[in-house]
Order: sequence, then structure tokens, then C-alpha cells
Amino acid sequence: MQALQNIVSRVLDPLDAAVLSITRFHADGGAYNVIPDRAELAGTVRAFRPEVQDQVEAAMERVCAGIGAAFGVQASLDYQRGYPPSVNSAAEAAVCRDVLAELVGADNVRVDMRPSMGAEDFAYLLREKPGCYVWIGNGSGEGGCMLHNPHYDFNDKVLTLGAAYWVRLTERLLARI
Repeated sequence: MQALQNIVSRVLDPLDAAVLSITRFHADGGAYNVIPDRAELAGTVRAFRPEVQDQVEAAMERVCAGIGAAFGVQASLDYQRGYPPSVNSAAEAAVCRDVLAELVGADNVRVDMRPSMGAEDFAYLLREKPGCYVWIGNGSGEGGCMLHNPHYDFNDKVLTLGAAYWVRLTERLLARI
């Protein structure tokens, strides 16, 4: 697990962003005093560029083979490509920005956000059609936690803003037809 975690910091160019997270470690020997004969690690890899995904996958293969050989065990990697990066198109992002500025004021619309390593199935749509993925400003949950945290609690106060955004955006786009 530690060797895999080192891939991002030791293999990649520091200017290429990637995240490698081991999110599950399961080994069951049947009892607390029985050494399991099998263990499974699982997790996720995210990167903005396919070439970086390729580098991480190749490095993971090398680490698994090397650790397996070093300890005399069989180690295999089942690497499955997940979500691609969500990349907004400029024209659609401008429309969304303008609609939000009408609703909350231009000073409350952040356009300087750094790219996120969050995975989103909307990325598949953006590969096929131009569009824009928008964060509506839900804010962090209690204690500062964000999505994918067991303590996250959605901010119900933004529901009316979200509904107003979608209505206004739809009106704007239908007016073009």
C-alpha cells in the first residue's frame, strides 16, 4: 500500500497532477490468529491527462510485480479506467457564469477555481457534447468535510438557488432557438 502511494510523488513529473488513493484493504484469515492466504486492495486513480494515467498504471504493474517477487507471493493488478476528467467548454461556461451572476451577483461567482480531481460521470457527456459542470456553492459540511465523507451533510438552503439556476439557464438557452 505504501509503495503504491509513493507512485505519484516518485514517478510522475511534479507538474502532472494525479491522485492515487487506496480506499479498501481486505484480508480475512477467518480468525484473529490466522494469517490470511489472500488480501485485496482497491482504490482509485485520477489524472487530467491520459498519458499520466498510462504512467501510473505501468508503475502500479511494476510495484505489484516487484512486491510479489520480493515476498514470494503472487500479486496481480486489475486496473480499470474510471471516469475521464471533466473539461468544460469555454462558450458554455460563459453562459453558465452569466446566469449565475444574474442570480447571485458577479462578485459571488468564482471563475478562478483550480481544477478538481473529483470524478464525475458528467465527464462522459462532455466528451460528446460541449457543456459546463457547475458547482453551486453548497459549501463544506459540518467540521469542514466535503463530498464522499461519511459526515457530509448537504446544505438544503441551496436547493432554491439550484432550482432557480436551472430554470434561468433553460430560459436563456430556449430563447436562442
